[in-house]
Amino acid sequence: MSSTRGWHVSRLWRDDEEMAKKDDDLNLPKHSKRACGQWQAARAPRRSWVMRLVAYAFVAGLIIFILFRIVGAGHSAIERLGDDRYVPDIPGRYEPPKGQRPPPLEPEVKQPSKPKPKPKIPTGADTSVDQRKDYDGPIRYLELAVSLRSISATGGALTKNRNVLFAAGSVRSAATLLPMACEMAFERENHVHFAFMGRSDVSMKELLKINGIDKTCPLQLHDARPDHSASSTEMRMTLAVARALYHINTYIHPQAILIDSTGAEEKYFLRGMRDQVRSTKAALIELPEKPGSRLSWMTKLDSSALAAWNKVRFDILIHAPRTGTGNLKRLLRSIARADLGGHSVPHLTVELPNPIEAPLEEFLAGYQWPPSSPDDKPTPQMFSLRRRIPRQRLTEEERSVRFLESFWPADPFHSHVLVLSAHTEITPQFFHYVKYALLFYRHSRTATREDFDSKILGLSLSIPSTLLDGTQPFTPPKPLRADKAGPEGTAFLWQAPTSDAVLFMGERWVELHSYVSQVLDKQRTLAPPALLAQKEVGKKYPAWMEYALQLSRLRGYFMLYPSKQTAGAIIGVHTDLPDKPEEYQEQVTSKERKHEELVDQASEVFDAASQMDMLETLPRNGEHQLSDDLPLLSWDGKQQSVDAFGKDARQYVTDFRREVGQCSEEELKKQPLAHMNARDLFCNTAGKA
Repeated sequence: MSSTRGWHVSRLWRDDEEMAKKDDDLNLPKHSKRACGQWQAARAPRRSWVMRLVAYAFVAGLIIFILFRIVGAGHSAIERLGDDRYVPDIPGRYEPPKGQRPPPLEPEVKQPSKPKPKPKIPTGADTSVDQRKDYDGPIRYLELAVSLRSISATGGALTKNRNVLFAAGSVRSAATLLPMACEMAFERENHVHFAFMGRSDVSMKELLKINGIDKTCPLQLHDARPDHSASSTEMRMTLAVARALYHINTYIHPQAILIDSTGAEEKYFLRGMRDQVRSTKAALIELPEKPGSRLSWMTKLDSSALAAWNKVRFDILIHAPRTGTGNLKRLLRSIARADLGGHSVPHLTVELPNPIEAPLEEFLAGYQWPPSSPDDKPTPQMFSLRRRIPRQRLTEEERSVRFLESFWPADPFHSHVLVLSAHTEITPQFFHYVKYALLFYRHSRTATREDFDSKILGLSLSIPSTLLDGTQPFTPPKPLRADKAGPEGTAFLWQAPTSDAVLFMGERWVELHSYVSQVLDKQRTLAPPALLAQKEVGKKYPAWMEYALQLSRLRGYFMLYPSKQTAGAIIGVHTDLPDKPEEYQEQVTSKERKHEELVDQASEVFDAASQMDMLETLPRNGEHQLSDDLPLLSWDGKQQSVDAFGKDARQYVTDFRREVGQCSEEELKKQPLAHMNARDLFCNTAGKA
């Protein structure tokens, strides 16, 4: 009797039972036979008709004979591969024969055997028997059909679901993945599955026990080992892994597959997984050494966020100052020390002034990004230097244009840009927080449900010490509710942009780029509108921030800021070297000069070598926070309600379209939909789509 509930860890602690399944468990459903009607001849056929029927029968018989020979030859070839087939140019990928459903998993009836002693698994070794590995017969799975048929409650028939798969081919890799899989399962965000595809004959129950996994862990288990695994050839095991993943994907459709990519994993397993995963829609996440400690935050993400693991990417953009180049060298060294385990390497671009100091030029000549790997494997260089030609200082307009021309997203939804000021320094945990925040606040089910990405301009990675005017001190807000309070403070939403460390969303960068282009065109043809003449951002910050603030107020966008403790654990903002924006270096007011004491405010609280897990700095060890839980600040730092926030944005849009966009009163009555190219903010624009 088949069960409708999933096979999870707790079922392994029930009394052992011998389970027998027939080979035709997964065969196609049988069709009912049709009753044959009786036929009676009305009259004897004429001789000419008889001869014609004989000729037709002969031709039909000849055609059937030829087709039988062709089909028979193809069927024999498939049988010789055990119903598995290689694509010649891509070894290892499994495909079912055309026009047929996937071959059955063919579970065999297990024969009673003598009890075996509990295997002893030495540290760093597998349990496979030292024997000849030359078996290359048809592939059968003795246990996989049982578990796959019992997981209907996980929604595996749907291509979009909550399923996440951990898979291993060696005992050592299983020991790495099982605790992490259990941690994710305990979060109850996903249906977590674990599949074992190794050569070892250790039972699943014993494998769990050895790794400290008991029946409280809500894992769905799949024994995906083929028969004769210990004596199989490498090619057979590679095909067995590919075929097992094919069946698992058919029944589970995992959104993400997590594997161990280190030397502890079997090569046949990695070959089969990497090839076959291309035939699925799952994200293959290859984990580095010690993922349980380095990537513990992954267990907090749901399947939707994990599915975007390989899609999201960001470039790093740094604009070097004309003076104080020691800042830039300190930042670049910290980037080289940061932990990139499990991440794709971002492209790093440094925009240089003209001229540059000789020590900096020498430093850049020997800088490598990404750093050379310990195994001496060649790594592609992801480091670009750009040096401008004009030697004079740039104006506000020129500086803003140069900044926005430094990057363009190939895919605005998945490609973003991380802007770092030269006076910052990051810790090894920095990139982990960036990817965690990007995946959760852009791609998780909760973020999608709240339409969070339509409201966000970017992610700030630091907390400024002053308001936008550069003089008044800024104090982060307190949590909205007492039950959310804690020593780590709270993340918050602020309409004000930042320049120290910010990840701009790709769509927002495109919108800001187009907005600035159209505003500059208006300023060249019209007298400066009063709305744009009033500057809200002080000269402590770069000129492009004024445009970013305008767009944020027009659209009602906000930036997500981390809690003070999280910011302190991932980045430091130094003040020991001058780093005034180039366009304002000769325009320093006495009030601003008072705040320019060259004392490093970050040195007392920031540890660049800190190995603190950023997860520990998040409220309640990673409890997810979205807009309803976060304080909302207007651009001037005042806490505001969502309704008041929206009302201010609507009024500002009306004033802007009238004064800057040159819209008539009739046009102002209309409320056009927001356009990613900001064209809805301007009227009488040549070439407007």
